[in-house]
Amino acid sequence: MRTAISRNAFLLAAFAIICTAAVATVNVLTKPVIAKQEQLALLKTINQLIPEEVYDNDIFASCFVINDDELLGKGQTQQVFVAKQANKPVAVMLETSTFRGYAGEIKLAIGIFADGKVAGVRVIRHTETPGLGDKIQTNKSEWIYGFNGKQYQKSQDARWEVKKNGGDIDAFTGATITPRAVTLAVKDALIYFQKNSDKLFNHIPNCGAL
Repeated sequence: MRTAISRNAFLLAAFAIICTAAVATVNVLTKPVIAKQEQLALLKTINQLIPEEVYDNDIFASCFVINDDELLGKGQTQQVFVAKQANKPVAVMLETSTFRGYAGEIKLAIGIFADGKVAGVRVIRHTETPGLGDKIQTNKSEWIYGFNGKQYQKSQDARWEVKKNGGDIDAFTGATITPRAVTLAVKDALIYFQKNSDKLFNHIPNCGAL
């Protein structure tokens, strides 16, 4: 009996080791492919927000990381990409996160022109309710395009709210929390840009392999 139990335990352990090794091998082999696809998706997002024809620098080589600012989601690592034309500032695309949504983190990419106007906003990832909160995606609705061209002014801070709370931003039918979270995240990103624009356009790239 003991021999049979020992043999079965050995087989089970061997099976577990083989499965773990297989998973690890697949992970190692697919990691570069996944990273490449993520890079291509990110470049596509950047060019949706900041048209290729308005900058001439290598925008990936301009990348740097921020992870300590409350306005962009304190404790979250965010990437910033700088666009320049003839070495003059054109725009930045920065990532930001908010946890003020209905179902966890909403991560955004926000393009901001050098004059402080929004070039565009896109959702990188979210877990909001399908059919309601997911209308922040461009393939679900055109709502997020409403930020294009907007600019933050402290004297008009109250306007950066959904209409239900006295602001200028439309919410979705049946959903207020998600559009409010995105609206406040965009506002915070614009405030961050106003406070740090010179530093952003002159920051030393530090994204490494990216």
